[in-house]
Amino acid sequence: MTTNHEIKFSGKRIEFRLQRSGRRTLAITVRPDLAVVVTAPQGASLETVTAKVRKRANWIRRQQDFFADFLPQNPPRRYVSGETHRYLGRQYRLKVVEAATAEVKLRGRFIWVHTPRKADTARVRKLVEGWYLAHARERLARSVREGAARLGRRLTQIPRMQIRRMPKRWGSWTRRGGIWLNPELVKAPASCIDYVVVHELCHAVHGNHGRAFYDLLRRVMPDWETRKARLERS
Repeated sequence: MTTNHEIKFSGKRIEFRLQRSGRRTLAITVRPDLAVVVTAPQGASLETVTAKVRKRANWIRRQQDFFADFLPQNPPRRYVSGETHRYLGRQYRLKVVEAATAEVKLRGRFIWVHTPRKADTARVRKLVEGWYLAHARERLARSVREGAARLGRRLTQIPRMQIRRMPKRWGSWTRRGGIWLNPELVKAPASCIDYVVVHELCHAVHGNHGRAFYDLLRRVMPDWETRKARLERS
């Protein structure tokens, strides 16, 4: 059961969804759509939950500010030289140059875009997005293979990975045995990518966020909470 609540902090409201689980500690997650989700133990009182949310209010605001950069209502990127883009947790600048052959390469701290017409920003955007998607497929597939190895015989087979843009999730496990991953993950640090993948793979063993799920997650990735926190602040 999920319930909606809110607190007031510095004259502003912070709305959050509260869900209960078998986990032993309380966790706060800020999703890419800016939604705040609090997962709390069954016995935690609402007063305890709201006190925790109020204590983390500044952090919540910072996470929402970070994710706001990815929302479509913000001014669109211009795809011109000097613009910054994130890849595997680091910032890179675009370097758009005219060349006979269209291609994108990562060199040093720059994402080089070669294109016959540098003024054609629509074409530059298509090239950059294609480069990101190709690298996302490669990096996420590798993470799935390595994550499946962590779980070993607990998995009967390596699940089929599919790429899908999801405004509210980094990843999702389907009961048909597949795993959906958000290509935007390739912009996050590698350790955070691996966390999201292992989290979803653990659902192949335990479908819900109960105690057995978190026990397994902690067993195969003892530092998952550190990785999760880094993902939320990167």
